[in-house]
Amino acid sequence: MLESEVAQFIEGQVMILVATRDDTHRPMIGRGSGARHDRGTGLVHVLVSQSQWPRAAAEARPGRPVSTTFVQADNYRSCQIKGIIAECGPADEAATAWGQHYVRAQLALMTSLGVTRLQLSSTLSDQDLFHIAFRPTDVFDQTPGPGAGRRLGDLSLARDPA
Repeated sequence: MLESEVAQFIEGQVMILVATRDDTHRPMIGRGSGARHDRGTGLVHVLVSQSQWPRAAAEARPGRPVSTTFVQADNYRSCQIKGIIAECGPADEAATAWGQHYVRAQLALMTSLGVTRLQLSSTLSDQDLFHIAFRPTDVFDQTPGPGAGRRLGDLSLARDPA
């Protein structure tokens, strides 16, 4: 189960990277289009555009490892969550709506930080969403600085990244 603060962090305005692997353990990386933590089951749910990140989605299979990294764009506070995929498949209507909301909000945030929609068009999409649900096994602080790589437990993401 994720700490409440980590769950809130990954559900906030963060950039999301998702990494799966193929049979030869070669990483397949994509940009996430939304994340949620189910406090009832403990699963983390992420969305990836299949049309934009076909290999990352294709290699997401139950029982395989997945790594996700969540980064706040304005200060680079970040965490990485690793786990084992429990289920995956095309996003249903509710997940698609949640992914569309995430992409709109992320585009607005990134535009306010000076990143153009054209720059984001090759990395951020709410089209053809694929849903990956996984059980977290490890959580790390990845904020740049001396604490990067530290395993999170009761540690706080609320600290300054100094």
